[in-house]
Amino acid sequence: MLQLVKTLLSIAAKMGNILVWISVGVFFLWAIGAICFLLYLPAWLRIVLAAVYTIALPCFVWRANNRSTARAWVAGSVIVVYLATLLIRPSNDRVWDPDHAKVAETLIENGVVTIGNFRNCQYRSESDFDVHFQTKQFPLEKIESVWFIVQRFTPAEGLAHVFLSFGLKPNAEELPEYFCVSVEIRRELGESYDPIKGLYRNYELTHVIGDERDLIGVRTVHRPDDRVYLYRVNATPEQAQRLFAKFVDRIQTLRSSPQFYHSLLNNCANGITGLTYELTPQPINWLDSRIVLPGHSGQFAWESGLIGNRAGGQTFDQLEAASRIDKRARAVGVTKTFSHDIRSVNPIPE
Repeated sequence: MLQLVKTLLSIAAKMGNILVWISVGVFFLWAIGAICFLLYLPAWLRIVLAAVYTIALPCFVWRANNRSTARAWVAGSVIVVYLATLLIRPSNDRVWDPDHAKVAETLIENGVVTIGNFRNCQYRSESDFDVHFQTKQFPLEKIESVWFIVQRFTPAEGLAHVFLSFGLKPNAEELPEYFCVSVEIRRELGESYDPIKGLYRNYELTHVIGDERDLIGVRTVHRPDDRVYLYRVNATPEQAQRLFAKFVDRIQTLRSSPQFYHSLLNNCANGITGLTYELTPQPINWLDSRIVLPGHSGQFAWESGLIGNRAGGQTFDQLEAASRIDKRARAVGVTKTFSHDIRSVNPIPE
């Protein structure tokens, strides 16, 4: 029995040592990437520093007297690189792409919502469009619904962009009106999204508020390979109003205290999840990988009770099939009744 315990302890120690070295390797690889994206340094210098680091550190580790010393070399070097990344500071003052030139200004006063820089781009193609910003105003109590959008833009199922849309009560004989809130990178002029670059404090975070014909239209009609799903969130009008008010507070905070986007820790999915916790019957498991990988957030939302009618026997496959809107949107185009047209295939949960 004693020998068995010793054997198990020995195995556990070896497994622990393997996990430590795996962690060391992960941080080492992160540091190499961080050096490559220290954009305040010239490109040639970043390449040289990354190459020297990649070669020199393993040599130091190999020549170290013991494992503790080797790990200390790696930990110390990673800390130095991390401190170097902190010299990159977020800013609202850069040369931005035209559709990100202005950030939303939000205010709720005496029950009335005012949105400045409400975006309504008009697209001829994905890259050819006219940018329009306007001011939108409505009573907060007019918000009656929330919709969850998942845009898969690559064959990889885990990669996607997610955002929300809020529905307003229609006036007599009018169709409901909708507007989107999208947590995304604020692109500088000529910049494009790269998930690796997004790990290294290279993109500012922004919230775009705009018309569905803009934010959903471009992702469906003008991007023929993207798959887009529109799910109605199981929320009362009061819950929808409180959720939007939280976004208002967060947007105002970002205007005075900009933040960096992070591909894993501060992306579109966890930016939304952090504000929707009161809508889920059970506490959110923040370690769930589907929060980090937005392409799986639809199933996560269904399992959490945010969308669909799981209790009534509806499967996620059934819900997903009914909620796909990109083909429908391309068939009808970006019409004046675009929001109504894309919802004509979406049953409202009971």
